[in-house]
Order: sequence, then C-alpha cells, then structure tokens
Amino acid sequence: MSKITKQEIGHKLKYLVQTQHDIKFISDWAHSLYAQYLTDAGSDLDDVLLVLVTMNAGPEFELSYEELDQIAEKLIAGEDVKL
Repeated sequence: MSKITKQEIGHKLKYLVQTQHDIKFISDWAHSLYAQYLTDAGSDLDDVLLVLVTMNAGPEFELSYEELDQIAEKLIAGEDVKL
C-alpha cells in the first residue's frame, strides 16, 4: 500500500467540491480513505479525514462547500489544517 499525500487528498477534495458532490458522498469518500490509509496517512491527515467522515453524523457536523474548499487549498499547498 503506497502512502497518500496531502496534495492528492486536497486535489480530490477540491474536485468533489467544485462538482458539488453531495456532502454524504464526500464523507463516504473520506471514510474509505481513512480506512485504507489509517496507519499511513499521518496524524494531521487522520484528523482532517475524521472531520470529513463525521459530516455523516448529522447536519450540525456538515462543513460548507466554502469550508471544504479552504481545507482542500491548504492540503494542496502542503499546509497543516487546523480544525
């Protein structure tokens, strides 16, 4: 299993936001990544993925497309994302 990078996750997240994929779909995608790369991604990516996964728990946990886009931009830039 190869390691996934912040940039790869950021680019995919940006695509999902730009194409207005459903929040549930984005959360399910993050869950799949989290399960696949749990020990590989690193703690900062684990935190980001867990926040995205949590969006499925209810509307109060959903992030806006603008917030998701900001997260994607930081990941693409290789920056830490503070949530």
